[in-house]
Amino acid sequence: MLQLRQTWDNRHFFKGTDDPQIATTIAEIQVKIPEIAAACAPFVERIETAETLDEEEFDVLITCLQGIHQTRTALVKQLGNVQTYISTALSVDAKDEHASPLRSTLQQIGAELNQAMTPMEVFLNRVRPEFIQVLSHDPVLAEMGFLLTHQRKLRDQLLSVSEENLIAGLSVSGLQSWGNLYTELAGTLKCDIQGETVGLAKAANLVSSPQRETRLAAWQGVRNAWIGHQETAATILNAINGWRLEETKKRGTVRELHYLDKSCHQSRIERSTLNALMDTTYDHRAMGQRALKAMAKVLRITQMAPWDLSAPAPAAGDVQAISFDEAITLIADAFRQLTPEMGDFAVMMAEKGWIDGKSTPNRATGAYCTRFAEPREPRIFMSFEGTMTNVITLAHELGHAWHNWVMRDLPLMKTYYPMTLAETASIFAETLVRDALLRRAETPAQKLEILWQDATSAAVFLLNIPARFEFEKRLVEARKQGVAIAPKLKTMMANSWQLWYEDSLSEYDDMFWATKLHFSIAQLGFYNYPYLFGYLFSLGIYAQQEHHGSGFNSLYTAMLRDTGAMTAEELVAHHLQQDISQPQFWQASLGIIEKSVAEFEELANAY
Repeated sequence: MLQLRQTWDNRHFFKGTDDPQIATTIAEIQVKIPEIAAACAPFVERIETAETLDEEEFDVLITCLQGIHQTRTALVKQLGNVQTYISTALSVDAKDEHASPLRSTLQQIGAELNQAMTPMEVFLNRVRPEFIQVLSHDPVLAEMGFLLTHQRKLRDQLLSVSEENLIAGLSVSGLQSWGNLYTELAGTLKCDIQGETVGLAKAANLVSSPQRETRLAAWQGVRNAWIGHQETAATILNAINGWRLEETKKRGTVRELHYLDKSCHQSRIERSTLNALMDTTYDHRAMGQRALKAMAKVLRITQMAPWDLSAPAPAAGDVQAISFDEAITLIADAFRQLTPEMGDFAVMMAEKGWIDGKSTPNRATGAYCTRFAEPREPRIFMSFEGTMTNVITLAHELGHAWHNWVMRDLPLMKTYYPMTLAETASIFAETLVRDALLRRAETPAQKLEILWQDATSAAVFLLNIPARFEFEKRLVEARKQGVAIAPKLKTMMANSWQLWYEDSLSEYDDMFWATKLHFSIAQLGFYNYPYLFGYLFSLGIYAQQEHHGSGFNSLYTAMLRDTGAMTAEELVAHHLQQDISQPQFWQASLGIIEKSVAEFEELANAY
């Protein structure tokens, strides 16, 4: 009998958010930051002559950098553990009076550490290439090689040390505070749904109710809650995007950098790859629309509405909720089809208390996977209510966790992978579970329930995610001209949905810009298209199983382990010998979706 937990057990890090050891750890970090700042300070004088650095100085500087790098790594792990602990606590309870003030404190400490390192970072971005080659072959510094080489692609966007430090310092009370405000607001907002007052996390699950009137009430409840705060939400979006545009302007004195080029660099893809991805998807948007129209037929409604997009298959309304233990067993069995270790890992996550899915009053919305830095332990947050959608979400996050787990022995700097490649592992895990469920289905109703998940994914990834991308482009362009007030944001969102959904919906969700937290994440712009990338990319990888047979798991694991040391193009060329900057790669994945949608349409017609 499995002994599974549905709440986190992080006591071997800290006993609680009021644990005195948190303050002690923070104090230890704050003492070390001036030390590392002193070690990095001499690089200020070397920046002007970095491009002509004498080779005779290489060895001395390498030795200096070794010490700084080792100190930084230890500090990053120590700070990372506290940050993860506090952020996970606030996810469970946004009103935690001990954790709440610590979030800004830790962001400030992170900024101070970055400022301390700035002279060295600027030097390394400007130094002659020969020095970087030597650094990349040094046993201690080799883990820096890829990230440093990638950063240097934007070295013409670098400012002076004092200017870089000014931006880092101001961002804590500026850019990051706006993102914090959204998170805090979302964690405390309440919705009135059918006579009950619930938080946004609970409301999000009610939007997946088998009863259409409940879905509508939940959708309207969330919408009304945000309409009551739409000016605040609009201010947050304008502040975040205004900050980004102003920073980009200040950095663009040598070369003006387009906001999509910046995003592609962060995602470690080329602009040509993003264009191929989005253009090919737009050409095939009808697949997502067909999926929605078939879902409407099964639901016996004329058209799908925004509150129907998370609806379960009708058959699911007649069965009992799936328990957390059942969900873990189901997912673990599916993962074992790839490798026994992955299935055992899913069980271990629950046994050790590394998953928190139990409802709490002031719970954050959404789901995510994070990790502690030392020891390397992943954590999953979600709100588990026993729906099939919850099961797929849990599989998604366990895919992220497995990605982290197979990299746990690598040097820390080789584990920093971009969102594009992160979403590949999570969606691959979803596909494993859906396929396993489909193989087990014995009746048309059971088969319909699983194919419904495929159809939902087709609609989300081929329509909703691109509509988000379209909106964010429009938002940035509008912000260049001035402040985009709430009515304008609503119009832009409706128009973005119309471009992709067309007549597959009865109406568009014009408040989605406020209800979807992804637009208000301060740390990263264009947070959405990586999900589409991961969806199609993971399907392309998944299809390789039949070509590689028993060797596929080794190939897949090797790819995951390389995600922190290669661009997406390099990763695919190295492991699959394919070119993702060309439409053909994405068309092959879309072909897999076409078969799934066609099969679902056939079942829908029979239903």
